[in-house]
Amino acid sequence: MSNDSTKTLLRLYDRFVGLLDKLPGGIQKPVLQELHPIRDLFLDRRPARIQLAGGGSASVPALFAAMGVRPVHTGDAAHGWREYTSPCGASISILDTRSDAPEEHVRTGLEHQSPDLVLVVQETEPLPEEWKETLTRAALAQAPVIGICPEPAFRQRLTDLLIDGWRNSIATVFEPSDPATAESLCALLPPQAQIEFAQFTQARRAQAYIASRLLRSFSAICGVVALQPIPLADLPVLLALQSLMVGLVIHTTGRPVGPKLIAEFLAALGLGAAAGFLFRETARVAVRIVPFWGNAVSGLVAGAGTYAIGRAAIAYFIDDTPLEGTRLLFKRLLRKPAAPSTTS
Repeated sequence: MSNDSTKTLLRLYDRFVGLLDKLPGGIQKPVLQELHPIRDLFLDRRPARIQLAGGGSASVPALFAAMGVRPVHTGDAAHGWREYTSPCGASISILDTRSDAPEEHVRTGLEHQSPDLVLVVQETEPLPEEWKETLTRAALAQAPVIGICPEPAFRQRLTDLLIDGWRNSIATVFEPSDPATAESLCALLPPQAQIEFAQFTQARRAQAYIASRLLRSFSAICGVVALQPIPLADLPVLLALQSLMVGLVIHTTGRPVGPKLIAEFLAALGLGAAAGFLFRETARVAVRIVPFWGNAVSGLVAGAGTYAIGRAAIAYFIDDTPLEGTRLLFKRLLRKPAAPSTTS
């Protein structure tokens, strides 16, 4: 994450947390609970730690080039782990313990830190003696083990060996150039490592999935905030939340995030800085028309409006939907808000 993007997102996050004190104490706890996955994914992010095992001889940049990541910059090494950076600036940390790696290199790396994932890279038929060494080195990591094999002729053999060799194996072997490979690897990583890996590989479906997870949290938070009956007291909170949400969706792609880009996107949807006000005041009208539902209507409208903004941001920044199509999606979602539930 660039320094400017970091500052922008942290400023928006701190602004929102600072505004929580203006809301009743009863809703602060559920709001903070919804923030935990957001903090895990974005604010506590770190590079994925991946151990390579097996007999593959391709360099790390060549391995990820087969996944569509090129060029990959080779960085410094520490305690056996080496950092690699993609064109967008995202990085991963690799411990290469394949067959030609010295034993001391393997021990030093695993003593320094544990991998999130072990990739068994196999370009040729797995030989018995070579596989024994692979089994030993990968077992030391005590992390999920999956296979990477570009050769269809050896893929089933590697799958069978994984099933027999590890209980914590996913028992799946991926072909590097398959678009689903990077997305599947991303899903196996801890939340703190997913966003960096999704940026590194530019796995669009993984990015969209991560963004949709934070979208659910933001919609829930806005719905809770808007339940409060204090006129306009929640408006700054809604504005801060919706701006932070759009900023994080943009950041998921690896694109630099700034207040100007966020404001321009909201303005393109026809909202500008009045998004929170629009949904809040629309909800107040609904409360007067349908008093039976009370402030639940306010929460539903604010949550649905926030969800529509987030879905539009995902469509535009991740799915590359043209602006006109994004506007149509946003309007369509606004016309179909979720109905209040009558069940507990």
